[in-house]
Amino acid sequence: MAQDRRYALPTYTPTARALHWLIAFLVFIQLPLGLYMSYRGNEMITVNEKGETVKGIFDALTGVLYSSHKLIGLTIFLLIVVRLLYRLTQGAPRPDPSVPAALTGVSHLVHWMLYLLLIAVPIAGYLAISYGRYLEVFGIPLPALTEKNMDMSKEIFEWHETGAFLILAFVTLHILAAIYHKFIRKDRVVERMLPNKIV
Repeated sequence: MAQDRRYALPTYTPTARALHWLIAFLVFIQLPLGLYMSYRGNEMITVNEKGETVKGIFDALTGVLYSSHKLIGLTIFLLIVVRLLYRLTQGAPRPDPSVPAALTGVSHLVHWMLYLLLIAVPIAGYLAISYGRYLEVFGIPLPALTEKNMDMSKEIFEWHETGAFLILAFVTLHILAAIYHKFIRKDRVVERMLPNKIV
């Protein structure tokens, strides 16, 4: 049943909306980039100059993909820290009063899990490249935070990958929730975050 769309409902501020959509854009680039980068560098089958079948390609393109992944990951980390600090200091609009409390609670859980993962996964990625000494980004070395330890690097990369799949799961849930609110409940939850939306 359609909800009354004429009640007053505060939207997120332009700053909060800009940060949300910029982070979302970068995440939608980063996840497939990371998957393809890893596949190309570790799994893709090719034939080398000697006619031997080898697993993994690390050529100039692969290097660009890895550098891009690191740079975007650092950017996402910085933006999510800014977004979280902004949220904690400026607050957020009150919940849509037409939405049941249980749905609002689930929404809050998903949002905070995304905050946690979008901070933890880049940190894990940086620790992994620090332990493995894979610190170069487009020819510029990043500072090492740890001693070199290839076994630890490999283990943390596995955590990093697991965290990325968890981000994908929560982002998918977030999108499905937006579709549910927009097209099934027909409430005003989604429009609070739409760019340049005036209520």
